[in-house]
Amino acid sequence: MSWNNRLATFPLLLLLIISIIPAQSENYGRIKVPSFEKRTLLNGMDFLLLPSTASRVPFAIMVKNGAAFDPIKKWGATYLTVRMLMEETETKTGRNLGRDLQTMEAEVNFKVTWDAIFFYGSCPATQITEVLGLLADMIIRPQLREQTFDRLRNQLLHEIENKKQSVPVFTQERFLSEIFQENPYRHSIQGNLETLKNLNITDIKIQYRKLFIPNQAQLALYHSDKEKGDSIFNILSRRWGSWIKDNPMPFTFRPAQQPKEPRIMLFDLHSEETIFRWGKLSVKRGASNYYTLKVLEQYITLSLPGWTRGITTSNQIRASSTLETGRMPGYIQLNIQAPSDQILAYFKKFRTFVNEIQKGKVDMAKFEEAKRLSYLELITSLEKPLPRLFQLLETTLYGLGVNFITNYGLRLNKVTPEDFPKILPDHLSLDNFVMIVAGPADKLKDELDSIGQTTVLP
Repeated sequence: MSWNNRLATFPLLLLLIISIIPAQSENYGRIKVPSFEKRTLLNGMDFLLLPSTASRVPFAIMVKNGAAFDPIKKWGATYLTVRMLMEETETKTGRNLGRDLQTMEAEVNFKVTWDAIFFYGSCPATQITEVLGLLADMIIRPQLREQTFDRLRNQLLHEIENKKQSVPVFTQERFLSEIFQENPYRHSIQGNLETLKNLNITDIKIQYRKLFIPNQAQLALYHSDKEKGDSIFNILSRRWGSWIKDNPMPFTFRPAQQPKEPRIMLFDLHSEETIFRWGKLSVKRGASNYYTLKVLEQYITLSLPGWTRGITTSNQIRASSTLETGRMPGYIQLNIQAPSDQILAYFKKFRTFVNEIQKGKVDMAKFEEAKRLSYLELITSLEKPLPRLFQLLETTLYGLGVNFITNYGLRLNKVTPEDFPKILPDHLSLDNFVMIVAGPADKLKDELDSIGQTTVLP
């Protein structure tokens, strides 16, 4: 069994070695939605049943409540609650759970995001009812003991303490804090040393009762044929049907606001490598500008290698462009890692890049390739069994419906180069943004001050 904690993690600074391939003609027509049957239990829990003849099949359970519901000053409550669910049930300890899943050749993982909680994995098709029955016990009938809470919280505190020295981690945490301000997306899903120490076992029990209700849950799984699907549903409906329905909490949070001016933070670190993070708020998943931002994300990535000219003899750049979206607006972010004497030269390249877009100068070959890559990202995920389940579940999570998949290519195809300048004021303007830099203040402070007032952090 794998107990990997597959949570939403920070974007990594990647080594990009990109060659621009001539854009190929794409058919951005309607995308076929994977065949599935939806069934609903009396308690409101949905089952999505998909056909498969594979001998080993994946499954995924989504609870439409996430870390955004963590109590104030108790960030990490949802994540720690989920870790406890994976630990023991009313009748089995973690050791026995692991042994049973290993006997069934099953893997179970979890992922906590701001918007939802996911349990997912795979097992032999012949064991699907047994594995999902055991998972029902873990979710519906957990054993939330103070002794287990103390042990797991101490483990998590130790993990966070070890990551405090990681520059990518603490710069991203500060970025989220600055970009989202009072919005719950600002906090670390795992919590921090202070907020975890504020938690007690009663908080975990309250969080469990608030978040884990069947009318906020969907289970997606594969079966071999209709007769087998009926049998699986009948067996599992008895296991999951005992889950008690309740009223879901309203998803009403204060929306984040774009910064009114450049907000620059400089961590004074004396190291050979400097990290630079720049970003602004993006949009909700599926919003009107979402498709333009998806293309822009890829367009920035394709443009990065060209920024090295005049800065370094290498045509490689350690950088990434990231677009995050959710039930509330997320962010678009540029990440660069380079020697301290080069980092601001890359910002100047970025500024030139933005000014060119503002003037309507868009490289058509890169634009078409960016659109194609955005399209293939979804197509490729639908070709793989587990990502296919996530795509279906997330259409419900974000209130999009399966038409989001059906019409994705059509909407993407409507994006034109003229749309880039239109979204620039809201999502790429250099008049207001958040910038987090980690590097030597004596070398960077004066130049950063010329961009905007810079706060030096220890």
